[in-house]
Amino acid sequence: MDLVTFDAVFRYGAVTSLLVLAVLLVRDHRAVWPGRLGVASALCTAAYLFCSITDNFWVEVVLLPACIANSVVLWIFGLSLFEDRFKPGLAHWGILGFILVFGIWRVMPDVLSGTHEHSAFDNLHQLIVIGLAVHLGWVAWRGRADDLVEGRRRFRLYFISFLVLMMSVVSVYELTMEIQTAFVPIQALQSFAIWLVVVLLVLRAASLAPDAMFFPEARPTPSVGALVPSAAAQIARRDLTALNEWISKREGLFTSSLTINGLGEQVKIPEHRLRRLINQELNFRNFNDFLNQYRIEEAKVRLRDPELARLPILTIAMDLGYGSIGPFNRAFKDREGLTPSAYRLGTGDLEPIQTT
Repeated sequence: MDLVTFDAVFRYGAVTSLLVLAVLLVRDHRAVWPGRLGVASALCTAAYLFCSITDNFWVEVVLLPACIANSVVLWIFGLSLFEDRFKPGLAHWGILGFILVFGIWRVMPDVLSGTHEHSAFDNLHQLIVIGLAVHLGWVAWRGRADDLVEGRRRFRLYFISFLVLMMSVVSVYELTMEIQTAFVPIQALQSFAIWLVVVLLVLRAASLAPDAMFFPEARPTPSVGALVPSAAAQIARRDLTALNEWISKREGLFTSSLTINGLGEQVKIPEHRLRRLINQELNFRNFNDFLNQYRIEEAKVRLRDPELARLPILTIAMDLGYGSIGPFNRAFKDREGLTPSAYRLGTGDLEPIQTT
């Protein structure tokens, strides 16, 4: 089998698998952002695989927007996998819109003329894509320590290695030279890698068990010891009691830069057991999410306390362990749907605090 045939087999195999994946995600996960973005990523990647080899004018014109948007959509999708409570914001849509407008303006004349002249604008586009790949890798690596889902913690390393490498290599390749027959090996390798990853994703998405790593379903908090041996149940009960006592005291909960390792030392629980306890018994997927749950509840009390009405919100944020106002505002709005200042003013349907 020559390389051209090899490339065609795995390229069209990847396209078919991507369409199957999109159907499965629509069926099972269309209600959550990772599912919706996964569908968009699958369709855009399929379009990209077609765009890079087609000579048909109308196919290229129709698929062009999806081809151009592919890298940005993959970037946003990657963020949704690793940032719990993720929802695309103005910055994400803004970058996507810019790349679409810029890319169509840059590429459409070449499509219409049937020729391509490399320019500085090509370099700018690919440098932006490389920047998105680097940022995505940084996000995946940055949150690894706080991730309580063990399978997802391991997957981060594979994800960084594959996606960042693929996005960067393709960008550097397109940045420096025209696609030529001499580079068919690279195209074939790209097709095979995409096919392999997509097939693995399809097999996982088609399994009867939901993919709790990325598309979690609401589940009740299990009772400690219900499904584990008695000896392990006793350890879990003891650990849960120690953790709940630490939470109730509120002594170290508001410590700035608290890590899961530092918490483990305070409650005398090994880190691996503490991760499993917070994830499986308290139903948190991320350590920062666990901290924010209690810190934001305390913030709500202080923001509605008449005696603290003149206390700056920044002071409250710092007292609760936040290093600056930005992370506090984002965590508060994620949970309450409005900013701390709006909450303090009692906007919306908030009931005024009762005083004696």
